[in-house]
Amino acid sequence: MRKVTKFFFLTTIFIILTSVCVYSQGSEKKFIVFLINRIDLEDIEYMDFTKELSEKYAIGLMNTRAHGNSDDFSSALTIGSGTRSEASYYTSRSVNLSKENLSAYERRTGHDIENQEIANLDIARLKDINSGNDFSPIIGALGNSLKMNNNKISVIGNSDIDEREVRLGALVGMDEYGLVDFGLIGKDANIEAPDYPYGLRSNYELMRKSFDELINKSSLVIFELGDLYRLDRYKLNLSDEMYEKHKENILEDIDSFIENIYNLADGKNTRFLLISPSSSSFASASGKKLTPIILAGDGMSKGILSSDTTRREGIIGNVDIAPYIAAYFDSNTNFFTGKPIYVLENKEKNSYIKELYNDTAFVYTNRLNVLFTFAVFEIIVSFLAFVSIQLIGKYKLKFYRCFEYLLLSNMAIPIALLVLPLIKANNIYEAFIKIIILTIVIVFISVYIRKKSVDSIIFLSGLICFLLSIDIIMDSKLIKMSFLGYDPIIGARYYGIGNEFMGILVGAALIFATSLLDRYKINKILVVFIFAFITIVIGFPGFGANVGGTITSAFAFMFVTLKLYNSKLKFTHYTYIVASIFILIFLIAIADLYFLKSGSHLANAIKQINNDGINVVYSIIRRKISMNLKLFGVSIWSKVLVSSLIFLGILFYRPFGIAKKIFSKYQNLSIGLLGILIGCIVSFLVNDSGVVASATSMIFLAMSLMYLIFIEVLNTNKQY
Repeated sequence: MRKVTKFFFLTTIFIILTSVCVYSQGSEKKFIVFLINRIDLEDIEYMDFTKELSEKYAIGLMNTRAHGNSDDFSSALTIGSGTRSEASYYTSRSVNLSKENLSAYERRTGHDIENQEIANLDIARLKDINSGNDFSPIIGALGNSLKMNNNKISVIGNSDIDEREVRLGALVGMDEYGLVDFGLIGKDANIEAPDYPYGLRSNYELMRKSFDELINKSSLVIFELGDLYRLDRYKLNLSDEMYEKHKENILEDIDSFIENIYNLADGKNTRFLLISPSSSSFASASGKKLTPIILAGDGMSKGILSSDTTRREGIIGNVDIAPYIAAYFDSNTNFFTGKPIYVLENKEKNSYIKELYNDTAFVYTNRLNVLFTFAVFEIIVSFLAFVSIQLIGKYKLKFYRCFEYLLLSNMAIPIALLVLPLIKANNIYEAFIKIIILTIVIVFISVYIRKKSVDSIIFLSGLICFLLSIDIIMDSKLIKMSFLGYDPIIGARYYGIGNEFMGILVGAALIFATSLLDRYKINKILVVFIFAFITIVIGFPGFGANVGGTITSAFAFMFVTLKLYNSKLKFTHYTYIVASIFILIFLIAIADLYFLKSGSHLANAIKQINNDGINVVYSIIRRKISMNLKLFGVSIWSKVLVSSLIFLGILFYRPFGIAKKIFSKYQNLSIGLLGILIGCIVSFLVNDSGVVASATSMIFLAMSLMYLIFIEVLNTNKQY
């Protein structure tokens, strides 16, 4: 009896201890990443289980831009760094460590390896090419962050083709030394398959077995499923029929593997992420460069993905992946410039994401053509109007008056481009037709309502100020989808007001406010109020969030205000302006850092300076200078800016005395025009794309002045 009691007691203790161990293991958080390079949003429609995950959990689109050439390697490294980084095949050769390559790694790095199974042999070269990176990435930031909390990482699979080793998963999961704890990324991760591209197929069976072994030792498991990448690289060797056949088989394989791993994992403590560092060559060629991202598993709700990096419903940046994973494990997120992902509720999320996918591709593909056409049209109109002004007194021609409408149309086109998303265009031809119709209607209204020539300018400048201000306050929904807005695929800006519309808003506000003074003799306090309101709209982090635009508008508006109250400005006045701008930026920074949930570009810059020191300031200045120099050489906007200055410079002297007469007639407006010139100079100095902002500001200066000169010359020669 005593033996039975003893056996029962020991058995009970064993069961309790076993249960505790199992619970303890099961309670540990796990994160599984499926890195499926070159998968597109449409592909998910052919993956039954993956599509089910996208419908049950959260889905979004990811910007894949990196630093330098945004190729597969750079984008994968950016995902792991949480900051835009640069890589290449020759800086990304990772291997499962063996006696042969272990000595090569230690010889190159001088770093001792402690039980890690994977190493990037080119880590020194990789760090070197990022040493001049203005974004100052920490290579291996995700690996560092997780290892600080003793979270182990495994990478399984590769995207090898022929003799070329493509190991993107290691770029995502490695630490600062290029090391990954566990994994299988060598040739064994693939098997020979004569009916697959390059005769290779992912060894899904071995990868599953590796997962069984590593999941208990690892917190983060990264699967690199390379068959789609191999197919995309092999595409030129295939007929359309065979390409589709291979793709169908590969998508079925991947979908089955994802389902298998999902069922093997503990759904109570595991989160799953499906991402693609780059889009396929076919999707990229059609402008569909945003890649799908699905977030599923433990604690995930149904909806669309976003982040404070983008503040765009349905869009995140590739820099947001690392901080999200780090935050999931309660690890340090200060290494990253990206922000953790979050889920927004959206009942029609899949249809919304598809529409967003197509709309962003349409804007990206046609944006340059539309803006180039607009810029060329402005240059041509400026030239023809300039020539006609010189000829009016010499020749009596019936078509002179058409230039009046053409000059007004250049101020109406930005309005048309802003409201175009309300009447969505399905193709570029329809877009051009609708832009033309909108422009004609707006110009007709401006002419119809006027009693004096300046009324048309007041209407057009006031309308664009009103519409832009309302749109910015309402989350910039029109700007985000306008050809003159910013592009989430380019990824220079995702929210607020971009430099194109910022330049237009500053120029239009100066014309509108000072024209009102001349036309209606309003109180100057109202002008100050308009300027203050526009500055808040441009600069407040919850609205325009444009720091360069804030400096530009504040300087130009304060200059004009002081000129309106005091015709002669002294050096002390300029010191007051500069000091006021510093105070304004300081107050905005305080609000951004301590009172708003999502930090803007200013808050990010301040945090980066706090983490990395004063060198960040030099990097920002260097980036702005290099970008402006680059744009000045290649952008059509630089031609707009230069041509406008040339035409206006000549008009000051020919016809003789006309410009002086205009300035005498519109004294307050002339101060506004001067303010635009000041704003152009400041904008050029403080913005990444100052050339663009200066050129768009110049639209309302050049067109307004040429229009008034044109009308004055017609009246003088009795041809109006």
